[in-house]
Amino acid sequence: MGDLDARQAAVTEKRQWVRLTRACNNHCLFCHDVGAHDGQVVPDDEVLARLQAGRADGASRAILSGGEPTIHPRFLDLVGAARDMGYTWIQCVSNGRMFAYDTFATRAMENGLNEATLSMHGHTAELFERLVGIPGSFRQSLRGLTNLLRLGAVVSVDVVLNRQNLPHLREILQFYIALGVMEFDLLHLVPFGRGFDEHRDTLFEDPVAVARELSRALSLVDEVPGLFLWTNRMPIELLEGHENLFQDPHKIYDEVLGERTAFKELFADGTDPECLGERCPWCFLRPFCDAARAAAAAGGAGPPGGGEATAATEADRAFCAAARGWTDAELRAAAANGLRMPLREDYREAVAAMPDRGDLQAMRARLDAPIDDLPPCLGGPLPGAVCFGALPFRTPDAPAGRPLTADDLPAFVSDFIRTGYRVKSLRCRACRHDGTCPGLHVHLARHWGLRALTPEN
Repeated sequence: MGDLDARQAAVTEKRQWVRLTRACNNHCLFCHDVGAHDGQVVPDDEVLARLQAGRADGASRAILSGGEPTIHPRFLDLVGAARDMGYTWIQCVSNGRMFAYDTFATRAMENGLNEATLSMHGHTAELFERLVGIPGSFRQSLRGLTNLLRLGAVVSVDVVLNRQNLPHLREILQFYIALGVMEFDLLHLVPFGRGFDEHRDTLFEDPVAVARELSRALSLVDEVPGLFLWTNRMPIELLEGHENLFQDPHKIYDEVLGERTAFKELFADGTDPECLGERCPWCFLRPFCDAARAAAAAGGAGPPGGGEATAATEADRAFCAAARGWTDAELRAAAANGLRMPLREDYREAVAAMPDRGDLQAMRARLDAPIDDLPPCLGGPLPGAVCFGALPFRTPDAPAGRPLTADDLPAFVSDFIRTGYRVKSLRCRACRHDGTCPGLHVHLARHWGLRALTPEN
């Protein structure tokens, strides 16, 4: 299985996240979940009900999280319960400290634990403990990690990126690779919780600096065979040159339709998210939030779907035929009806539908008209003529229909990913079209790379 196939298979795997505690034995400076912490464990019956619901829904992977899940007094029994329900893979997200106890780690494995994702935010005691706030925690977490590896667990490492550990990111990865860890999840710092409210000046870093240190660290992918890196909530503009590591946009479903209620309330009664304001420039959900708020403010919506898949397929065939070499007359006839880049919600389908870039450039050189759904530097709409795609929801010139409801949210997420999710390079900040250009569709950016964008001064 290739890297792309492996990543897409992981994205589409049915999984059930289950919170075991609302408490933690660390005190991380950047904890974004602190608002949910009341110091309590989730009652056994609630945990078991969530696990049963996941199996009934077809989930094969159980992910036990918190807070810190291992401090639940029945953690080991709950691992065994998940195994007995038929989950084929049981994973926990932990700081690893409880696994420093040999008996605890051994029993967890015997009860069915397959994988542990451990939060390891530094490679020295000084850096690690400055960030997690507990003296002695580095030695304990490191012992837990090596115990799990010794027992045969799959161990991956989470690193929350911030101003203090970013300059050492490459060295952090090398440290844990040397111990036998070959899978990492690099988490973008989110503007919520203790990190933003109490420590933003010492934790949040300028995007240009983040991109520079990421690039230095991510080059390890080409140097270390078998190394697997994921990025979490990371804006793609920070990954220029490594766009293949961008988190699949379907993550938005989890963020919008999970425990977060802000967007459900927005679609239900037009209430803006309470976090709106100074957090927005740092928030990875800002593009979706802007689109959702615009939709909610438009006052009405047409019904989602409605035969668009067939029309899109026919349009895609015409577009790709034009890109492969229609005569000038055929191309002009097609352009008279408007040419639009074929877009898809699924990345693999998007790659299969899009034309070769060379064919596209050759076609654009023969056209006097722009190609919708491309930025100006790639032959898209002229400045001021912003095209966000043919969304079935609330386009500015669409007649008002029925009001949006919370039930429309999943379809809106789908449409946003399919046509509305646009991204730019950090270099685009210097472009004279930056204020009017919506950017490049996320899947085109993942496939072509952000270097395809050429800012115009």
